Amino acid sequence: MKKIIFLLLFVGSLVANDIFVLPKDSKKLEDRLSYEILNAKKDIFIAMYNFSYKKIANDLIYVSKNGVKITVLLDKSKVEDDSEVYNLLKSNDINVVFEDSVKKMHLKTILIDDSLAIIGSMNFTKKSFKENLDIVYFSNDDVLISKLKEIRANFK
Repeated sequence: MKKIIFLLLFVGSLVANDIFVLPKDSKKLEDRLSYEILNAKKDIFIAMYNFSYKKIANDLIYVSKNGVKITVLLDKSKVEDDSEVYNLLKSNDINVVFEDSVKKMHLKTILIDDSLAIIGSMNFTKKSFKENLDIVYFSNDDVLISKLKEIRANFK
């Protein structure tokens, strides 16, 4: 019985609220983010101001080839400065979109399977993982998920 309770607590902790502070928690965050992306079942929505980290792009490409619908919202000016990941995603049939109604799309959020929200100050860059002081919050809070779904609805 103790093993079952421990297992339930462990599994529950995988989707419960969790906070990572970078760069101290960089490896833990990379592992957790990769785990969540690779275990997505139906869809992933990402809004990311600066996205140049190929490892995350490759994880997205992998799951998209297994039927997970991916939408990535990027800032147009950042893509104009560095289009490598944008081109990689587009060439692998990932839906990449831009927000044209604002000067700067500065969100840093992820919604996975309408059940996990990830928000924070971190961009998807190697520098963010290795050097910057950033914070990332994983949550299954219904209010937060609802807000991210509202944002996503504009970019399907």
